[in-house]
This record gives sequence, structure tokens and C-alpha cells, in this order.
Amino acid sequence: MSIKRKGSGLSFAGKRAMTGRLYILPWFIGFICFFLIPFIEGVVYTVNKLSFGESGVNLSFVGTANYKKLFSDLDFLKVLSSSLAGMFPRVLIIVFFSLFVALILRGEYKGRALARAIFFLPVIISSGVVITVLQENIMGSGISGNETTYLFKATSFETLLEGIGLPDKLMKSFTEIINQLFDLSWKSGVQILLLLAAVNNIPRSSYEAADMEGATEWEKFWKITFPTVSPTILVTVIYTVIDSFTDYSNSVMRLIEEQLNLGYYEYSSTMALVYFVCVLVIIGIVGGLISRKVYYQVD
Repeated sequence: MSIKRKGSGLSFAGKRAMTGRLYILPWFIGFICFFLIPFIEGVVYTVNKLSFGESGVNLSFVGTANYKKLFSDLDFLKVLSSSLAGMFPRVLIIVFFSLFVALILRGEYKGRALARAIFFLPVIISSGVVITVLQENIMGSGISGNETTYLFKATSFETLLEGIGLPDKLMKSFTEIINQLFDLSWKSGVQILLLLAAVNNIPRSSYEAADMEGATEWEKFWKITFPTVSPTILVTVIYTVIDSFTDYSNSVMRLIEEQLNLGYYEYSSTMALVYFVCVLVIIGIVGGLISRKVYYQVD
């Protein structure tokens, strides 16, 4: 029920609604100025040929020519397929590592605040292109041409796998995952923070009841912890997928930037739009599959 004070133009509920609108107004302005308008301009560029004259930018309509050129570009298709295929193991490692660390950090012990700060520190350092500068100029890693390098590399691990006699493809997959462990853990700060908040919100009474029933730690994890934090896991997975695709060191992002720096604005816009659609499709599929298994507690 809304309460309207005498002499006031808005009711209490109306004032609260107005406060909410003012709160999201900066985001709405930023969305229009920095996303919607550039996105529309980018879509227009994909069906035109750009040229520069005395009057500024001139557009010549070419229809789907840029898209035909893109889907016949074997380099782009190879980089795109590699990025999509490599996303799944990275997301799994980051999410499970974040959940594991969140379960450790929720305990009561000395130095807990410092431990949480250490795990969240990479989020500050890796903001923007800082981590790329560190990788390429200081640590000598990153992306060099078509070859991906890493902050830390297990040089002897590949020799060990060769001695076991694993197939080359399987050995290469294992080696890449091991080499990326530090890089992936470096990118887990936000995910750890989200899952830590979810874990800390689990009622202690649930664990106390499970203890009275004689449940083991393994049973409490799968029957209480995992189902309760499953909505946050869904958010974490979607965030990790987006972060993986939009990371500055992503090979597709680098390819788009390379075409942009060469002055092929319409072609780079076409790449970006196709990549954007692929990311949306992946997010829709992943979100749809995981949301079926998400447990929402009803009071």
C-alpha cells in the first residue's frame, strides 16, 4: 500500500521508485553511449565499404560481401574454433578451483582476511591490459604470433607424458592445461568472491542437522553445499565464459584488433559482430543446460 504524505507530489512508493531510477541512470546513459550507439554503428559498417574523404567517412553499401569474405577466411575460422574449443576446459578449471578456494577461505583461522585479499589481488592487477603488459614485456609470455605462451610453464611435464606413451593429441591437451593452471588461477578472483559469499550464506543449522544424522563431509558437500550454491555457480560460469571470450589476450580479440590497426574497419567490425553472436549462442546454451540443474530454495 502506497502512503502519500500531505503536500507531497509523490507517494512513498513513488519516491522509492524514483530513487531506483536515478540509481541506474548512470548505467543507462553509459549503456547507450558506450555500447548501443557503437554497436549500431558497427552493424552498419559490416554491410558497407568505408572510405575517407574531405567530408569525413563515406559509406558504400556492399551487402553481405564482408560476411562472405569472413566465412571464407580460413585463419579467422581456425582461430575462432580454437577459442571456442579451449573455452570449456578453462571454464571448468576456474569454476572448480574457485569453489575449492571459497570452501577453504570460509573457515575460521588467523590471517583469513589476508588470504582473501591475496586471492582477490589478481583482479586488481589484471584489470585492463596490465596483465598483458606483464606477460609480454616483463615475464616474456602471452601470445606471440599464433603461439601461446604462459606465465609459468611446466617444461619437464611434456617429457614425463612422452615417457608414459600417451597419444600426441592427448599429451598436448594435458600439457596445455597444466601450463595454464597459474594463468587460470590468476583469473579466478571474482569467481572466488562470488562463491565465497554464497558459501557463507549457507545456514549453519543445515550442517548441524546433517551432523546429527551422521553425514560425512563428502555427503554434506553434495547434499547441502553444492545444491545451495548452484545458483551462484550458474552466475560464475556465465561470468567466466564472458571473461574468457573478452580477455585481452584472447586470440580472436587480438585478430580483431590487428585488422582494426591495419585500417580494415568494416572487416574488423564484421569479425566482432560474428564473434559477439557466437558468444551469445554459447552463453545461451551453457545457461540453458546448467539452469536445469540449479536448485532454488523456496521458503
